[in-house]
Parts: sequence; structure tokens; C-alpha cells
Amino acid sequence: MRNIIVGFRRLLFAIMDYLAVMVWQSSMAKTGVALIRLDAIGDFIIWLDSAKEYRRLFPAQKIVLLANTAWADLACGLPYWDEVWTLDLQRFTRKPLYRWMLLRKISQANFAVAIQPTFSRAFMYGDSVIRATRATQRIGSVGDMSNISAKDKAVGDSWYTRLLPASPNPLMELQRNAEFISHLTDETFKESLPALPILATLPKRLQPQSAYFILFPGASWHGRQWPTQFFIQLLERLDQHYGWQAVLCGSPAEGDLGQVIAHGTQVACLNLIGQSTLAELAELIRGARILIGNETSAVHFAAAVGTPAVCILGGGHFGRFMPYPDTLGGLKPLIATHPMPCFNCNWRCNQTRDPAGPVPCLSQISVELVMSQTMMAIEQSHQFNSDMNHATTSK
Repeated sequence: MRNIIVGFRRLLFAIMDYLAVMVWQSSMAKTGVALIRLDAIGDFIIWLDSAKEYRRLFPAQKIVLLANTAWADLACGLPYWDEVWTLDLQRFTRKPLYRWMLLRKISQANFAVAIQPTFSRAFMYGDSVIRATRATQRIGSVGDMSNISAKDKAVGDSWYTRLLPASPNPLMELQRNAEFISHLTDETFKESLPALPILATLPKRLQPQSAYFILFPGASWHGRQWPTQFFIQLLERLDQHYGWQAVLCGSPAEGDLGQVIAHGTQVACLNLIGQSTLAELAELIRGARILIGNETSAVHFAAAVGTPAVCILGGGHFGRFMPYPDTLGGLKPLIATHPMPCFNCNWRCNQTRDPAGPVPCLSQISVELVMSQTMMAIEQSHQFNSDMNHATTSK
């Protein structure tokens, strides 16, 4: 029954997409650039390193960013584009009227250039939006098959005027983005750490009263989440070793998780889960001594604001989003991981496990390892800051 419903919805959307894009076409001259970036928050933060290049490439053109609503507010504060148009992925793939109206708006904008730099394209939103732009140049990556079927990819490929090549070898996403810019410009572009400027002032209720560390215990799927009791043990060890205030951060959906941790220890916690905007979260992380969390956007925020971090890393996408390349300068997040031969399973775990708990490559990461990596990250931060201060005073 579910397959019938999904099939009917796809047919309905195909008809509506055609009508939205192909009927009542405008005769106005095409102008401006559409950047299409619809993936998750962490992907957006990593992309900032190469996103800044589009303003340089199109200095005289109006640039519109078509953005996932999950992080669009954060994008509005950045100088790399002139406008941000938001797209709610859930509504876009489930609500016909919402999809119709948004595709009509995109189609009628008469963009001259449309670029989707995402490597793992998705047919129902990324590819469909590039088609809707009707831009003279529609540029994307040849991509991979992570989020798309062979049949859909063949159709989606036909909606681009230019598909840029991509190395078949595994690359960290920073390197993948740099590869896209290099092929787009025919100039070598070298990846570097993303940088996020100050975009918000923290209200008093979000200001810890002393030096603090941040724990980010949630994840997009419970299987990717380090055991809660391990976070409690880590929190207590950090409190004993450093005496800093413990701050819990996360999305509103993780409120119960924060309560479990806060009530599971005698250490006083400042539970700010679900209480900050993304821009405020960035500033909370900027002010922390260190952040420790699962493989989520928080670790990428830390990298972008210069805060030491430890990522408790499973193997589902090992190497693609974490760890950061050794060749990068700056203060990179460290990882705590438990290597297994099944790494890079795309989170389709085939190991024996509790279906309600984390996958084995997460559950077998010890508190001792995370604590050790945390101490190393803090020491590296001290050394990095010392080197930076020395370089500044010697000029």
C-alpha cells in the first residue's frame, strides 16, 4: 500500500512539476545566479569554505541562495549572496501546493545561471529545483548514487547543461567542495577550514557565568548516538579534572535527552538544549573551552569558530565528513573512533546489535578514549593559541 501511495505522489509531482516549469514561460531576459544548497546544517557549514567563492566569480550578478529552512536563518547573515529563499524539504516532498508555488516562483525568476554543488544529489528536490530554474546554464556535479537511483539519476542528469567531473576516490567533503570549484573555474582551489563570523549577541540567559565546556549528546538517529551513560561519565570526569561548568546543547527534539543527563549526575549542568538559534549556538560554541559530541553539525560549528572539539565518530560515513584532512592548518576537531572492517556502510549497519541502541562502532568507543582525546584537543588548543600569539607579537 505504501509503495502505491509513494508511486502516486511521484506521478502527481511529475505532472505538477512539468506544469510549473514548462507552462506560462516568461519572455523576460534571464539574469542572476541561483545557488541551490538543500542538504543538512553540517553540510552547509563545511560548504562555507567554497561558498565565499561565488561572490568572486559573479561580482556583478545578483546571487540568490535556495536554502534548506533548517539553516536558512544562519545564511541570511552572511555576505556571499544577495537574497536567501527558503525551502522546507518535508513540505516540498509531501505537500503538492507548497511544491507547486515554490517551483513557479523559481521558474519565474528567470535565472541566467543555476548551480547545485552538492555531490550526493537528490532527485525529488535538488535536481527538480535545478530543472525549475530554466537557467541558460544549469551546473551540477556528476555526483554519486548515495541518495538517488540509477533511473532517477539518468533523468536528473538530463536537466543539467553541464555536469562537472568528480573523483571516484573517497574525499572529505571540504575536498569535494574544493574539487567542484576547481572544475567550475578551471583554477586550482585549495580547501581550508570554514570560517563563521559573529552573527549574534548571546542573551544573558544563554551566557554561562564561568569557563565552560559543551556536550552535544544528540544525533539525527539514535544508532549514531554515543550511549547516554557514557556522556554522564565523561561529564563527571571533565568536571573533576578541569572544574569547568558543563553546558548541554542540542536541538529542541533532544530535550528529553538533556533531562536524562542533567538528572543522572550530581554535577550541576546548564541545560540549553533547544533554547538557542543557530547563530546563538555558534556563539555559545565560540566561547567554550571545548566541545564534545557525536558526528553532528556542532563539531563543524566548532571548526568554523575556532573552538577545539572532539567528535565521537562512527563508521557509517567515515572519512567523508570526519576526520578533517591532516593537510589543513588551523584548529581541527579530533576524533574518537573504534575502527571496524564494516566502516563506510552508509549507516546500513549489518552487525549484531540492540535495535534501540547505538551501532557497535559507537557503543564500543570508551569513555577513557574520549577523555584522552579531549585532553589532547585542549593541549593542542593551548599550543595553537600560543603559536598565534607569538606570531602576532613577533611581527
